[in-house]
Amino acid sequence: MARLDGYEQDALAAAGTVIEADFLPYPSMPTPRYQAVQGPNWHLREAMIIASPGYFSGPRMLTWMNYLLVRDGETWMSLVPGEVESQMPHLAAAHGTVVICGLGMGVMAYAVSARQQVEHVVVVERDREVIDMFRQFSGFDSWPQRHKVEIVESDALTYARDGVDFLYADIWPYYRMDRMIDDMRRMHANIPAPLCGYWGQELDMVDWAATQGTARDDFGAEHVRAFMKHHGLPLTGLENPDYPALCRQAAVNPAIGANRRQ
Repeated sequence: MARLDGYEQDALAAAGTVIEADFLPYPSMPTPRYQAVQGPNWHLREAMIIASPGYFSGPRMLTWMNYLLVRDGETWMSLVPGEVESQMPHLAAAHGTVVICGLGMGVMAYAVSARQQVEHVVVVERDREVIDMFRQFSGFDSWPQRHKVEIVESDALTYARDGVDFLYADIWPYYRMDRMIDDMRRMHANIPAPLCGYWGQELDMVDWAATQGTARDDFGAEHVRAFMKHHGLPLTGLENPDYPALCRQAAVNPAIGANRRQ
């Protein structure tokens, strides 16, 4: 069942698809209407994928056409459940003025800007080709909520802005990268929002708790709070009581893999 409360109706009507995860306590995610585009280095291609594993869940059937953002034969982003589910807790937390670090396919930019409680969205992207292609493949200038969205060509690790209510970052190619926490602390120092989140934080939380002697099955809200305090990050998550259990589920997801990366 789609969870569509809190969205602007014209943005929902203009969406290419609305991806649901009715087993999660988060809003469904509307996406832009995509078209395949070939660039000098990047391209967006269409792909019919029948099933794919989720982030908080096991394999799911896909009822929507998939699109993949590809460079040098490697997919950087797509509409598979693993990608979409991982964004949903942050989508639910977005409000006021939001900074999104990393443009990708613009899924978060579309969904966040379609929320009624979001007033302004600043998307920070350093790759000019991605920005130019995005305008083509997403129909950006025809979005009903286009007036809310500002795209800034800049490095997310150095971009600075005050007056931000929520900061979200997704600038890494893989989950469980050791650099994620330090990168996020750097971004938050430059963009000191009272609430923030980053892609894959659930995995880092459970992995860090394990280094402190906490068994994964025992991971709970107190460990989320301890992670935030230790790293000095006011992370989203505990607004929903199911969040610690979802962290545990993601942390043992075999589709993600348990190994950490440099």
